[in-house]
Amino acid sequence: MDPESGRDETGNLGVRAGGIAAVSREPLKAAEEIDGRGLVLAPGFIDPHIHEESVEGEKPGEFRFPRQAAACALAAGNTTILGGNCGESNYPVGKYLIRLEKEALSINCFTLVGSTVLRRTLGIGDYDAASPAQIARMKDMALEAMDEGALGVSFGLQYCPGTGFAEVLALCEAVRERGAFFAVHMRYDTPPRAVETVEEVIAAARVTGAALQISHYAANVYGVSDHGNNLEITSRLIENSGADIGADMYPYDTWATCIRSAVFDQGFEDFNFGVRDLEIISGPLAGRYCTPELFEELRHASTDTNVACHNAIPIKDLETVYRLPFVCLGSDAIMSIGSGGVKKGHPRAAGSSARFLREFVREKRLLSLMDGLRKLTLLPATRLGLGKKGRIREGCDADLCLFDPETITDNAGYGIETCALPPSGIKAVICGGRVAYIR
Repeated sequence: MDPESGRDETGNLGVRAGGIAAVSREPLKAAEEIDGRGLVLAPGFIDPHIHEESVEGEKPGEFRFPRQAAACALAAGNTTILGGNCGESNYPVGKYLIRLEKEALSINCFTLVGSTVLRRTLGIGDYDAASPAQIARMKDMALEAMDEGALGVSFGLQYCPGTGFAEVLALCEAVRERGAFFAVHMRYDTPPRAVETVEEVIAAARVTGAALQISHYAANVYGVSDHGNNLEITSRLIENSGADIGADMYPYDTWATCIRSAVFDQGFEDFNFGVRDLEIISGPLAGRYCTPELFEELRHASTDTNVACHNAIPIKDLETVYRLPFVCLGSDAIMSIGSGGVKKGHPRAAGSSARFLREFVREKRLLSLMDGLRKLTLLPATRLGLGKKGRIREGCDADLCLFDPETITDNAGYGIETCALPPSGIKAVICGGRVAYIR
């Protein structure tokens, strides 16, 4: 099944030297064969939104590598992942990519450069405004990072409230100059401010001409405000903007974030959830739910804690988002590795693609299988500028996923170790012409 051409037929595919050498209805001869009868062969899935692995106890400033996130992604059918989201990234980018290549992960790994990291490199606090000279310097740093291999710039506007619009425009100008894109965790995530938060990023895209990817769209824009249904209003704004705008979303109603972040600065009044809906997913208290007292203790602790915020997004809003043609799947994978290799985190790191295909495609039938695959492959490939990925045709990269659409199921759950359980129904993942995963 090829979402680019709409090709949906029984046949054979041949791989040579890391690329697709033949797509044929006739038999092909090869040194190695995989029997895919009764299964679907699709382009390898592409996840445009992951967060690099965090090893608990690592020294501040050390590089983080997406070892566990990559392993989870591969077992879930992904052949390409993009890190450096929400304003956070490894830096300098060139040095990181060199070290990442030495990791020899069995998956394609790309990165954005985070605007928050650029600010911190210049000594700018998260709540402080940057001076004109600092903004000019950050633009130069962003240009250099893209020249070293970053695919664009990411912003975490909610996490870094001091980021002003002039700073956003300067970095977006850098993105446009390099023909890249910018990804944004928007400034607000409560229904009363949904429309203005989308209007801000649309304005940045229109003023600069830079391509925009809205991160975890329904996590910031959901519910009803004085304006009306927020998703209906903002999707019309996006579609009528005249700008190149896409978005991604994970298939869960549960956020994951840091407890000390600005997300909780204003309390819980405008959220769908309360403090007791926070499940701790990192550190020694992983698995416990917050009480008001524990929440305050962790808010003022010396080290930050990741939490899963249950009941954050109405399911009907997830369904609405996936019907939108400009929205692809992005896992927003977050995971930490404790002592002894214990895995802690949100199940979306391991379960997103299978959950999407099971719940929203097979069970709820919100999308056809071809349209669902488009959101997993061609749409993110186009946004990332990867012209030879996300497609099945001769000359493209042999990044492929072989799976059973009738049985593919997510198994990952909330809790220690279970967050990393691989899905069922995926038989093989081929990355760069090599079998990277097989069951």
